[in-house]
Amino acid sequence: MKKMTLSVAAALLIAAGSLQAETKTSFTDRAYASVMKLAQKGNPNALFALGEMNYLGMGMKKDFKKALYYFMEAGQRGHKKAQFNLGYMYHNGMGAPKDYKKAMYWFQKAADQGDPKSMLYLGEMYYNGEGVPKSGRNLDKALYWFTQASNAGYPQANFRLGEMFYEGKGVKNDLKKARELFEKAAEQGHAGAQFFLGQMYLTGKGVHKDMKKAKRWMQEAYMNGNHDAKKVMDTYGWEVVIKKETLPGYDESHSG
Repeated sequence: MKKMTLSVAAALLIAAGSLQAETKTSFTDRAYASVMKLAQKGNPNALFALGEMNYLGMGMKKDFKKALYYFMEAGQRGHKKAQFNLGYMYHNGMGAPKDYKKAMYWFQKAADQGDPKSMLYLGEMYYNGEGVPKSGRNLDKALYWFTQASNAGYPQANFRLGEMFYEGKGVKNDLKKARELFEKAAEQGHAGAQFFLGQMYLTGKGVHKDMKKAKRWMQEAYMNGNHDAKKVMDTYGWEVVIKKETLPGYDESHSG
């Protein structure tokens, strides 16, 4: 089992160009052949890898329909990342028409295996009333799934919970609880939470007004990509602080 997993990993590195070889084409062919051989034996990791290769266009043209097919094969074998990807693709109409019920089904499958992104997406779907009965959105279930994702350490879930307590949606308005959740997400690098914290300290809503903290969080929010924060900084004449990690060469990876 270990050997098969390593073979899949090596094949993905080859396809992504992370390993050196005589020609890119020959390595891509070998990567695909290696993964396909394992996939034909029903290996979930290999099936997921084929889905990723088709989804991302790794050594081939992007093909969402094929990606959906391979994610389905892996998802039916219990691969939780494939299950999340299935939910995401059905939710966004990638490789198949939008289907919120199917999206919710696959997010639920992955969430039951502890996948925090799937928990978050379930929360969003219940919050927005997607794939739920005609009665509309279910804020109780949205709160439940956001909480589960928060407990799993997912920053966006902390932010969304903070918004619910801040706005009093589905829960009693609680600015103290909102601040705690925003701080938790902000410390995890969430730009939206950093902006909200900056606004709270700037206006004194739910906290003691503190311009030093407001400045700090607005700067953090802007450096993490929130451009609304820059407007506030310009208004108050706050400078942009260049951090070490934002200098050339800093690489922020994203895992889908």
